[in-house]
Formats: sequence, C-alpha cells, structure tokens
Amino acid sequence: MKSIVSIREIRTYDAAQVEAAVRTCLEPLGGIGAFVRSGGRVLLKPNMLHGCGPERAITTHPSLLRAMIRITREAGARVLVGDNPGVGNSRSAARGAGYMKIVREEGAEWADLASTKVFDAPMNRVARRIALPAVLDEVDAVFTLPKLKTHTQLSFTGAVKNQFGLIPGTRKARYHYRMETREWLARLLVDINRIAAPSLAVMDAVVGMEGQGPSAGKPRDVGFILAGADLSAVDVVACSLVGLDPRLVPTVEAAGQAGFGATSMDQIEVVGDDWRALRVNDFENVRELVSVMRILPLPLAAQRWIRRQWQPRPRIIADACVKCGNCFEGCPIDPSAIDPNAESEVKVNDTTCIRCYCCHEFCPHNAIRLKPSRVGWLFRPLDRL
Repeated sequence: MKSIVSIREIRTYDAAQVEAAVRTCLEPLGGIGAFVRSGGRVLLKPNMLHGCGPERAITTHPSLLRAMIRITREAGARVLVGDNPGVGNSRSAARGAGYMKIVREEGAEWADLASTKVFDAPMNRVARRIALPAVLDEVDAVFTLPKLKTHTQLSFTGAVKNQFGLIPGTRKARYHYRMETREWLARLLVDINRIAAPSLAVMDAVVGMEGQGPSAGKPRDVGFILAGADLSAVDVVACSLVGLDPRLVPTVEAAGQAGFGATSMDQIEVVGDDWRALRVNDFENVRELVSVMRILPLPLAAQRWIRRQWQPRPRIIADACVKCGNCFEGCPIDPSAIDPNAESEVKVNDTTCIRCYCCHEFCPHNAIRLKPSRVGWLFRPLDRL
C-alpha cells in the first residue's frame, strides 16, 4: 500500500484558520482519533532551534502548536510539549519562541527532555545504544511538528531531521563530530526515529526557509501544511514541492537504506489540495556538489580530504557578532574551532573545523556566513541543483 500524505493550502498564520486547515489535513488520515486514545499521553515535538520569534521562520509557528494541542486534547489525551535547543535552556528558548504562553493557555505541559535514559536498539545501524529523553518511555505517542527549511549540511530539514532535537543541548554537537559525514549523520537520524517512533508528522510550510537554513536563511511564503503517518513520505512530498530532488537528501537516502518509510513519489498517494499547483518553482535550495563517490570510488581518506577542500568555511561577521558564545559552546571540537574572542582576524581554525556548521546553525544573530572555498568554485559545474 502507498503511504498517504495529506496537503492543505493555507497562506496565513491566523490561529482559527490554521486550526481549521490542520483538521482538514488530518481527515484523510482518519482524524486525530487514528493516532491517539482517550486517556493517553502525547508528546508534541516542534522545531525549536532557537528561542526566537516566529517571524524569522526558524521555529515551528506557535499557531500550529496551538492547533495541535487543542485537537489532541479534544481526543481526551494529556498533552506534553518539548524540545531541546542547540544551546541554552529549553524553557527560556520556549518563551522566546512563543511556546510557553500557548502551553499554559491550552492546558498542556512542558516536558523535561533533558532527563535521559539509554535506549537499546540492536537492529539499528548507528544508534544501537543511545541516550534519549526518558519521557519517550512514558508517553503513548509522539507527534512531530517540523518546519520546512533548507539545511546547509543535510540540504533539507523536515520530519525525520526534527527528532535530532530529542538529543539534549550540546550533545548534538558531539554527534556531529562522531558521525563525520552527513551520510552517517542521516543514518543516525533514522535510527533515532526508529526508537522515538513518531506516529504522526504535521509540517509547518505556511512560511518556510530558503537559502542558508536552518537558521540563517530567508523566510519564504510557501503556503501549505502537510500531514502523514510516514515521516519519510512527508519529507519526500515537501522536497518535491520546493523543487528539491528527494534522492539527493541524505535523510531520504538513509531512510531508503533502512526501509524506513516511502522514499519516492511513486510510493506515495498525495491527497487533499492539488500539490502540483502548489509547487514553488524558484525556491532557493542549498547548492551541493555531487558526492565524491559518484565521481570516483576513492579511498575514504581521500574522500574526506576532498570534502574538506571544497566545503564552505564558517566566517564570523564582525559587525553582526555580539559575542554571545553560542558558536564557541556549540562547536564539537575541543578546543573549539571557532572563537569570537580570538585575537586572530579569521577567528576560525580551518584545520580543525570539521564543516558540521553547528556554529552557523546555533548563532541567533546571523553573524556567521559560509564562505565558498576556491575548490568549491572550481567544481561549480558539478553542482547537484
């Protein structure tokens, strides 16, 4: 059977209209009752990268969170809301994102995702033992509420990538370091999803982010909400809607290798509004060079060296930097490969930097740019997109 992904066009974040759109989007999936029982406990997992307001399109919009709390509580469930920002305190970030006010007003609870337990998953490829929030063992269902955004390392961040937020704070950076390549990071993400097992994804794509996402890109009117029980299928449809070939997205590729959901449009039935009419043809996706393995089957050491030569390098924009320290704290390298207080003019150690772009992702002030390398410009004709 094909995976069902439901789509609903909507061009506003008006709370009443968002709630109506979500309800309509869930109907072809059997309504909320197909995913939750009365008396059950449900964790809603938004994308809360920073504690910044919704106008920057970095976080899941509060209106979508409000709608999902209301709809889930109507089914008789107890609703918990939680996420871990890349750096900083989750509660303060939630206040900045506008979530705490909604959680209080709608009778939900803010979940403690910092308290972890080790989950065993011997069938996983990467995360056979991993510390994730203990609350995962205490809820009956997880609903993920991703934001449609580009991602400088993984091309796209959506339903599958959203569960990376289950890893507490700076531990995320450690996994960036341990995984080394985006392909291995994508496999880790799929493994996390197999443990957390979200049963429903509702994606905020009313306003998405294009360019250098997931935090330094530009808000872009996209105009729809997506929903589905198959997270990979939701991502595939979202990518197709913004002109990104899903086959070039590492999380989709890793999901296909792991048998985690549908990973091509011919395996998916899109219901609701006409998705072809909603396609955004000039969406600015992340430009990536073709994989080294697709050029020539080189030894692993050679692949790593070539990647490092062509990948963009982080640079601090002095006029925008407020020296908050998020980049320094979020860097997985010890000592940190980036230091806004360093005496060096560049302030980035290109030799130890692993090009994970955590600094770029965690900076709340868009004070870090990614400077293309000379080799990257040389290989420009091989761009994927």
